[in-house]
Amino acid sequence: NLNEKVLNMLKMMSHDLRGSLISISATLKLLIRGSYGKMEDTAANSLKELFSKTTGLIGTTEEFLGRSISIHDDLEKEGKDLDLMQDIIHPVLEELSSELKNHPLLIDHSFTARRVSLKAGWIWLKTVFRNLLENATKYGEKGCTIALGFEEQDSCCRLNVYNSGKPIPEEWRDKLFSEFMRIGDNRHADEAADGAGVGLYLIKEIIRKQGGYIWYESKEDGSNFVFTLPSDSLL
Repeated sequence: NLNEKVLNMLKMMSHDLRGSLISISATLKLLIRGSYGKMEDTAANSLKELFSKTTGLIGTTEEFLGRSISIHDDLEKEGKDLDLMQDIIHPVLEELSSELKNHPLLIDHSFTARRVSLKAGWIWLKTVFRNLLENATKYGEKGCTIALGFEEQDSCCRLNVYNSGKPIPEEWRDKLFSEFMRIGDNRHADEAADGAGVGLYLIKEIIRKQGGYIWYESKEDGSNFVFTLPSDSLL
């Protein structure tokens, strides 16, 4: 009962904080665009930095909201027409702009070519991509290339997040999506304390409850996380 109360409190708090942060973000965006008058460069740059931090906080609240709901509740499964680039990818890239700024980023043109009706909620897709992109920057080599891929299949969409660099050591792969698993080796001893296991376990559960699958592919020059999601139709 206590755990249930804490989870409910976390859900309400995350939801309310997200709403307030979105309002703040919208106002900052208008100020930066000069909707309320021109301002000095110093002030404009400060607002851009504040906007970036606010955007990151929006992502954090969505992450906690997703974690708290996914523990017990059923995830949203209703099909909805989504512009994957505009509704999912672009907002996540904006949230992670500071982490991604030193990484070459390649995006499959199919993301922008079509709208796709997916049996998934937008908040869950953002959680999946946010986690995979964070892991790519954290565990890929410094300045590694990150690539996002999209492929149309018969009854599903196949998506992937790739980063160049050394692949995950073979001894970690079998339990990669296990709860409490920590990715780490001698090069990442400090990072292993935080680990990616909880995040990977979470997105595995999200994708599974949506009727999809996720797996890891070791590449000679990097790591590739691939997942599928059911699609109603490709428009």
